[in-house]
Amino acid sequence: MKFKQTIYLLLISVFIASCNSPERSMGYTNWSDDGEEYNFFLGTDQAVQVVKDLDKAWADRDYEKMREYLSDTATFYWPNGVIHKGPDEFISAISSKETPDNSWTLNGAFSIDLDPSRGGEHVHAAISGNIPDSLGVKKDYHEKYYVVDGKVVWWHQWTMDVLPTED
Repeated sequence: MKFKQTIYLLLISVFIASCNSPERSMGYTNWSDDGEEYNFFLGTDQAVQVVKDLDKAWADRDYEKMREYLSDTATFYWPNGVIHKGPDEFISAISSKETPDNSWTLNGAFSIDLDPSRGGEHVHAAISGNIPDSLGVKKDYHEKYYVVDGKVVWWHQWTMDVLPTED
């Protein structure tokens, strides 16, 4: 009887471990310091939540709250090539340009991971701008965050003009 229970327990343990192991990868990247090719794995909701919380604090113009989600050494890359080093420089830049009309919608986000056994996930977010620029063109945004231990280490933003459709 003990032998059967031991085998049963062992089989359940193997099943649980196999369900939780990151054996299944998807995609690849060679964007690494060593130039090697690495597989991507699914990330976690925790990293996505960091981005959602940061986005909410930014939308609320709560710059002190934003600092909770930014690493002290974070780097921020804008589509026009401007780079900000550290939360102080980034928050100073965005707060000086904010107007009450600035708004956007976070449409979705997902996280991928190069190595689930180590910290750090790449969170990708899709954002729709709700305010046209000076030429009347709205923008959609793609942002990529690298999140380590609940903090954004670097952030990249790309934009795309959303032109009106002809009926």
